[in-house]
Amino acid sequence: MSYILQNLHFIFIHFPIALLLVSFLFDLLGSLLRKSDWHTAGLLCLILGTLGAIAAVATGPEDRNPLLPTHELFGKLTMILFILLTLARLFYRFRKSADIGGAPVYLAAALIGICLVSYTGHLGGQMVHKQRPAVPGKPGSGPVRPPGGSPSGNPAPNAPAVKSST
Repeated sequence: MSYILQNLHFIFIHFPIALLLVSFLFDLLGSLLRKSDWHTAGLLCLILGTLGAIAAVATGPEDRNPLLPTHELFGKLTMILFILLTLARLFYRFRKSADIGGAPVYLAAALIGICLVSYTGHLGGQMVHKQRPAVPGKPGSGPVRPPGGSPSGNPAPNAPAVKSST
């Protein structure tokens, strides 16, 4: 159970990435194809994606990776932007009886949000999958070891020899 609690960020993070991207795509295609129902789907994905972004930021990693402050900053900026977009859409939907999902200004702001999501995810991927500085006495720090190899890319001493097809 403690493993799950320690890794909640990695469980939550994929929902907002997918839902916010799909929300933008529904709204963009809804505008291009003039399908109002697609804007409703876009709004639902936006609400769920924003809730997922809040959960992902709230459960952010405690890792002391040098990229963490930048990743954390862009994660919070992404969350704030999508909270504002969600509140604006809900306001116009229920107070003004209009859906702004197809408005060019909304789509431009959502595209900026998608760029933020992408860059934040890139930084997170760099933190998890690239080499990290080694911290003496801390297990799991240092270079990420590829399967069957050493951090330098050379085969591990006990790894079976791989025959070439040439």
